[in-house]
Amino acid sequence: MTKTFAIAIAIASFAGFAAIVPAQAATRAVDINVPLFADRCADQGGAFADANPSFACETPDTVVVCVFSSLNTADCEWAGIDNQIAVNRIIGMADAVVLNDGSGPVVKSGGGFKKPDFPIKWK
Repeated sequence: MTKTFAIAIAIASFAGFAAIVPAQAATRAVDINVPLFADRCADQGGAFADANPSFACETPDTVVVCVFSSLNTADCEWAGIDNQIAVNRIIGMADAVVLNDGSGPVVKSGGGFKKPDFPIKWK
């Protein structure tokens, strides 16, 4: 009975979330499946709601709504900024971005990093 009530609350929150948040929402395409999304939601103390193909996870910190386009691909949305810790705990980290454009002194070579040749003479 309590689980049914929690799911009803999550669905109601999901409806309210969808109605008021889209203008301020962050989004991310992620590689995640529904069971993993549900497990991570439960691990964070969240309530999981199923409205296939949309699924919602409401934790004390955030509400994340994911629409699954395939078994392992989802477009997720939540209120606030990208890379919130609470969101990352549920759907994972965003893909890394390369910060060095190749113009700096560190050059990637053969799977590792090579130090530049400095004009320094060691004794």
